[in-house]
Amino acid sequence: MPLIWIFIRLMNARRFGGGFSSFSSSTRGEFLTYAGGLIASGGVLYVFLLLAGLWCNQFAMEDAGMRALILSPIDRTRILFGKNLAVITIALTFSTVLLAVNEIIFRDLDPGTLLFVTLSFVCFATMACVVGNWQSVNFPKRMQFGKRLNTSGVAGLFLIPLLVLLAMPPMAATLIGYATESLILEYATLAAIALILIGIYFFVINAQGRALERREIQILEAIKEPDQ
Repeated sequence: MPLIWIFIRLMNARRFGGGFSSFSSSTRGEFLTYAGGLIASGGVLYVFLLLAGLWCNQFAMEDAGMRALILSPIDRTRILFGKNLAVITIALTFSTVLLAVNEIIFRDLDPGTLLFVTLSFVCFATMACVVGNWQSVNFPKRMQFGKRLNTSGVAGLFLIPLLVLLAMPPMAATLIGYATESLILEYATLAAIALILIGIYFFVINAQGRALERREIQILEAIKEPDQ
């Protein structure tokens, strides 16, 4: 599915500039100077959208494994951290493949763009972990292999706000870079946001671990087989 993003971009390559037809060519070129990383980050954001079912419902397919987690002496914060790390690995793999194919087709990934995408990935991952942990603990739902991996109910309602939230850091950094005409300030802004989000993640994950410990029985009831 992420390859669809590349296909759409390829088919609309000539139309891309048309969206800025109300601006002069120099203004378009200046804006695109600061938005190159933003375009590539859009593909990574699309990967996170595709994995929303995993981010927001991390215990969906535990089944009997949830009993093992409840009986284990492992700290619940470590369980959440391990699940976050697993989904981040999947997102990183998909994003790498997407960017590799994008580079083969468009040849537009330079070191600056890769740095912007990397910082954006950190922002996406930390925000997805914080919001996803909260939704996974409070709104669990049973899912099975072979079924559609989608979010529904309360978790599904938060999908669009989550998408907007994830898009804010790269958008804000790009606008600041364009307004100040400084790529250095653009990258510095995004790096600062990434560091702040990492700090927020490690600040709240302990509380989320305690919430998991309080609600683990309810999670087991929500995801177990109906006849169990």
